[in-house]
Amino acid sequence: MIVQKKRRAVKCGVNLRLATWNARLKIIRMSAVDFSTEEKSAHARALCEKGLWREVLDFAQNWHAENPADYRALYYAGLGFAGLGQFMQAETAYRQALARDATDPKVWNNLAKILFENLQRPMDGILCVEQMLKRDPVNKLGWSNLAVMVGEMGLHEKALLYADRAIALDPQFVEAYLHKAAAARALGKTEIVREVCGVLATIEAEKFRRAR
Repeated sequence: MIVQKKRRAVKCGVNLRLATWNARLKIIRMSAVDFSTEEKSAHARALCEKGLWREVLDFAQNWHAENPADYRALYYAGLGFAGLGQFMQAETAYRQALARDATDPKVWNNLAKILFENLQRPMDGILCVEQMLKRDPVNKLGWSNLAVMVGEMGLHEKALLYADRAIALDPQFVEAYLHKAAAARALGKTEIVREVCGVLATIEAEKFRRAR
């Protein structure tokens, strides 16, 4: 009886592993089908949202093998590498993506993030955001990210200025208000902190989701 139970347990384990590998192969093989770029991007985003970084990377690498000129494959490869903690490889993938198309702010912002936070190269991270903002000065996330970076380096007056630039572009941008309050608090400007708290109290709860 015990032997039979062990056999069933082993069989279940094998079946589970096979199911996992079959699901993974299905994900990888999807890129071999003639999907549009938009469909591939949507599938890659869905994998990212689930935190399936190995699958993101496998999918992106197959996509890149099929179409080396498509910067989005390299962008998602960068996300996959970063999700797996392989930040140097992520930097390489992001830079290769920018060499193909330097107009997508998401690539600049993600490259800046790993340079600043993970590779301990804060000035390179700031430079990335500044370069992106030269191309796209109305990118609110870029100004918000810049506020965070300079704030962490102790440049709170600049952080306040950059947060205001983001807020001017989106008066309901919760993250920018939080960065503004942090900079104001560091500068001892309590009146600005109170002002920010008053504004945040008027913003609908849905807008706070991204700021969690």
